[in-house]
Amino acid sequence: MGRAEIRRFQRASEAAAAFLKAHLTGESRIKIITHTDPDGIAASAILARCFYSYNTPFHVKFTRPLKPAEIAELGKEDYDLFVFLDQGSGQVAAVHKFVLGAGHDVLILDHHPGEFPELSNFTHLNPHACGLNGAKDVGAAGVAYSVIEHIDKNFRPLVGLAAVGAIGDRQEFFSGFTGVNETLVKRAVDLGLIRVSEGLKLVGRELSPVVECLRLCMRPYLPGLSGNLAACRALVDTLALSPGATLVELGSEAERKVRDVIFTRVGHVAINEDFCHTLWGMVYELTANEVVGPRDVREYAAMLDACGKLRKPEIGFAAALGDRVACNEALGLLRRYQEQMVRVLGWLNAHMDVFKVTPSMRYIYTGREVGPTMIGEALSLAMESGLVATDRPVVGMANGEGDELKISARATPGLAMEGLNLGLILTRVAGEVGGDGGGHDVSAAARIPRERMDEFMAKLDQALIGVV
Repeated sequence: MGRAEIRRFQRASEAAAAFLKAHLTGESRIKIITHTDPDGIAASAILARCFYSYNTPFHVKFTRPLKPAEIAELGKEDYDLFVFLDQGSGQVAAVHKFVLGAGHDVLILDHHPGEFPELSNFTHLNPHACGLNGAKDVGAAGVAYSVIEHIDKNFRPLVGLAAVGAIGDRQEFFSGFTGVNETLVKRAVDLGLIRVSEGLKLVGRELSPVVECLRLCMRPYLPGLSGNLAACRALVDTLALSPGATLVELGSEAERKVRDVIFTRVGHVAINEDFCHTLWGMVYELTANEVVGPRDVREYAAMLDACGKLRKPEIGFAAALGDRVACNEALGLLRRYQEQMVRVLGWLNAHMDVFKVTPSMRYIYTGREVGPTMIGEALSLAMESGLVATDRPVVGMANGEGDELKISARATPGLAMEGLNLGLILTRVAGEVGGDGGGHDVSAAARIPRERMDEFMAKLDQALIGVV
């Protein structure tokens, strides 16, 4: 991947901007269909800020990727333009048949693999179509931002939301950002819209007293500290820190002392490279006056993530638009989500023996102990925290609604570089058992009939043999 692919993406974003701008006359009615994760919420807020500026009426629908029957119903609705955010590339056939076929215009702003045909009344922007990798080079929020920046440079302060989406989608790596993300963040720093420093990469570093920041720490999960109020108080007392102060208020020297004590307290986990980099590294702060809510990008992403996971994405959306009441509610949801996730990770940590291991994967069936909206993130956090070995893909299964089983799979970028693509594999195997799936090479999900779980797992194991 080089500069040529990024230039190709920029040219494609200009074309998408021209297509969208034709609908910003105030006469078009627009419907946004977006994902409920931080990237999808941030992307929808970016577009909404643009539409408000142009007095263009719109409606937002937060949803997981739609099935063909749902897209068929969408095509019956009375909108001039449908914008698919953080989804759509894998549903182009249904979009073509039911939405374009019904005479509507369609714009897909996505970063998942899929089809990229040339069709009338249809435009898309996707990094995969430009030779980039949508799992690491840019997310949906970055894609959306790249379009509206070409419409009006006054939208540049919204680049902070693009960074929120990227971090929310785990597109920041030990060495920093790559591809379009690197370009956007570097420009934001140059423009003074993002400030970068080094410190503890903990959610709550800005808004929570240090004791609570440690007690609710889930990324990384701190064995012996997360969920243990007494142990967190003891750590703070040992360092003679003010328990009511935030990490930001304590200063960089105190942060380093907290880091060193954490490494000592968590023992063998601290030598895990993923854990070390998840705990300490680059900290990104939003500086634009328009920001309502956390200034810390990770904290902001975690807030939006909590809204999505607790099925209140509209609260995160309103917060990202600058609604202070919604922001306070979103921060309340963040705390509730942290409490839940710390309990989930505590359960996983206590049930490592439940994981089964085959030559091609590690997997666990959590039943109802871990909810379907929590299982994927719980696996990612467990891997980053050194609780689960990452030498092969990690798969989790949780009971969904009705007779549905939610499958989440995670793998490292190193395994993807060796040829693993979980998104393609889960799409194929889920389809073979009457379900559906998709995602990126390192992160994918599926939904299948629960009674076919054993069949699915056997097929998945076979599909992974020889790949890992």
